[in-house]
Amino acid sequence: MDINDGEYIELDVGEAKVSTYYYEVGNPEREAIILVHTGGAGVSAYMCWYQTLDAFAEAGYHVFAPDSPGFGRSSPGNGVDVLRAFMDAHGIQSAHLVGNSGGGMTCTNFASRYPDRVRSLTLSGGEPRVDTEGTRDIMPKLGVTPRMEFARAMLAKPELSMEDVRRSTADFFYNRDHPAVDVVARLRMDTLGDLELLGRVRADATAQIGRGRSNTPIETFTAITAPTYLLHGRDEPGFYSDEDAPVLLDAAMQVMHVIPDCRCTVLPYCGHWPQLEMPDTYNAMVLWFLKEAGG
Repeated sequence: MDINDGEYIELDVGEAKVSTYYYEVGNPEREAIILVHTGGAGVSAYMCWYQTLDAFAEAGYHVFAPDSPGFGRSSPGNGVDVLRAFMDAHGIQSAHLVGNSGGGMTCTNFASRYPDRVRSLTLSGGEPRVDTEGTRDIMPKLGVTPRMEFARAMLAKPELSMEDVRRSTADFFYNRDHPAVDVVARLRMDTLGDLELLGRVRADATAQIGRGRSNTPIETFTAITAPTYLLHGRDEPGFYSDEDAPVLLDAAMQVMHVIPDCRCTVLPYCGHWPQLEMPDTYNAMVLWFLKEAGG
């Protein structure tokens, strides 16, 4: 499978039509897994999950990986509403949801709102987080970190450079020389060749200066009834400061104390994208969890 092996589906989302590009692999007679990818400039479902799609299919699952609304080749829309419409269009009553970073936020909100449609929930990328005293001063400034400032400078140039995109990509890894860095950087660079998408990415990067980030309300977590697995990388030297990183990770781990059926694993020497930096470990541990969860 490569990035061009997906297909489009037109979804009815309220009164709107949302075009969604997605990948599908595996046995249609088996349980469905929906992979929901990270956010960021030039990201896509294939970029995020290219080392996971076939592994989950070979384990016997029916695997879907849509480009999230406004990313890759999908048109903009509300993530939770589009996910529901995507499941409805494919006749999926309930699925195992696997989300990374911003995709994990979408899956969390979906599982809270539609608990009967989620068989299990797997979250990585250090999000979502419980609101803690330690994070309250940190969250508003996450839109102006050195990483974000570099990303804005990169996107403000008349033309993107491969060197800049590679440096930006390496920030998501513990090992900046990991072989996946070059693969992911090229995929991001190719995706950002879409000028309409690049325009949206530039506008969003500017908006993050004032927006920052926010924690997730406790009520969202306590409404989740599905078995849940937190699988986070511990070390993100290019992502957060040495002072902020432990506080943010602790807030992400606190989720296991408020979702009723939840377990947590933290991987050392691994960054924001464990499915890309440690794919064999990530795939094996998620598949173990799915078996434990009755999948």
